[in-house]
Amino acid sequence: MSALKKKSETCEEQLKRMVKDIAGEITSGKTQEYIGDPEIELTAEKFMDGVYDIEWITHRDHSYRAARLLVAGGGPTVWVNTLHGTVDGYWGTDKVHWHYTDNIGLEEYLLEMHANETAVLTS
Repeated sequence: MSALKKKSETCEEQLKRMVKDIAGEITSGKTQEYIGDPEIELTAEKFMDGVYDIEWITHRDHSYRAARLLVAGGGPTVWVNTLHGTVDGYWGTDKVHWHYTDNIGLEEYLLEMHANETAVLTS
């Protein structure tokens, strides 16, 4: 009896899986490793622990409008774009965009975070 060889994922398939998983976490409110366990919730604060960089999108008066959160880089680059409600992945010439619904309070968390950072900068 021979073992079946599993076909390895292409870069585009890996990117799509990563983007879809991140969008799924934000929408479901559960991290992928805990999906199915109703006791473990993903919060905006926990999600932000995995963010490498933030690009603030502001209005002309510098008040918060949205943000782009860098959640993966170095191979595939993946951003969470709160302006469009998408997770955007790039790897070489491959591009993947997946919509999410913010069920972890990410937008409120970022609004407060931006207000706090702005207050520090102006004082």
